[in-house]
Amino acid sequence: MRTRALLVATVMVLAAACGTVPRERSDLVTTKIAVRSDDVGAIFERYRSVRNTAVGLLDAKPLSVVESGPVLAIDTGAFEVASRLDRALPKDRSPSTVRDVLAPRFAKYPLWFVAVSSDEADRVGRVQVYQRESAVDPWLLVASPETVSDIALPGIRLRHGGAARVATGNDVGMAESPQGAADEYAEALGDGGDGVQIDSFLRQMRRTAADNAELRDVTFSQTWKAEKVEHALRTDDGGALVFATLERTDTFKVRSGRTITWPAGSPQRAFLQQGISTSGTLRYVHQVLLQVPPKGRIRALGQFGGVVAGDGF
Repeated sequence: MRTRALLVATVMVLAAACGTVPRERSDLVTTKIAVRSDDVGAIFERYRSVRNTAVGLLDAKPLSVVESGPVLAIDTGAFEVASRLDRALPKDRSPSTVRDVLAPRFAKYPLWFVAVSSDEADRVGRVQVYQRESAVDPWLLVASPETVSDIALPGIRLRHGGAARVATGNDVGMAESPQGAADEYAEALGDGGDGVQIDSFLRQMRRTAADNAELRDVTFSQTWKAEKVEHALRTDDGGALVFATLERTDTFKVRSGRTITWPAGSPQRAFLQQGISTSGTLRYVHQVLLQVPPKGRIRALGQFGGVVAGDGF
């Protein structure tokens, strides 16, 4: 279970801090920085308060007012595991330091920004995306890949005083477009994807798939699919920092008369308590932070994910 300690100790926003939203004319379109420096602390405090309430209740429902999309699906799965295994979830254990806030400019909603934080106690870094659908909607956490705290993130290019965004299909000057990079990484998780640098997450997923494939009297298959990329920033070198969400499905078909189970206390056991005696699936969601260079192989800088559903017979 991932926890997020989001008490702000320091905040750096790439927009000027002032009483009004900074605006400028560009190609006759009025744009504005996604978030004001004065608002960032309240966003994190609200998230932390709601999450701690959910943890105290061991109920993921309150999270829907501060999370959305894949993050909410992953956390809901984690809460389900904790509930079924009668396991407590820790609240925020120590303050985190927000090292940077990367706020692009937008001409219309939705707006989003990236917060880079670190937790020295756990040596965990988080590169999170908060999004707002309209002026009357709250900021919601929609992406939260985790890194080791000392990993070096690439510098982000500025454009008109804000972090420069990259369109999903834009591959100009890069090894891949943001969407192409997500698709390539998903392919690599299935033993393809020559354009990806091999990392610990890839090795772990391939090893898990190989172990499942060796189960006696079981036919195992696994698929990976990249969802549509919605958040990407231009790096100083002309590449991109991409937030990719991947869907993974593990399918098991068991020989008649046999049953497969998972170790007590495992997330898989929580969703498939009786095991699988005929067929079953486990579904996962993983968020991966990818660095796309101008030339060369795509590199994963962090990930966050878990099992979100299971069916077995």
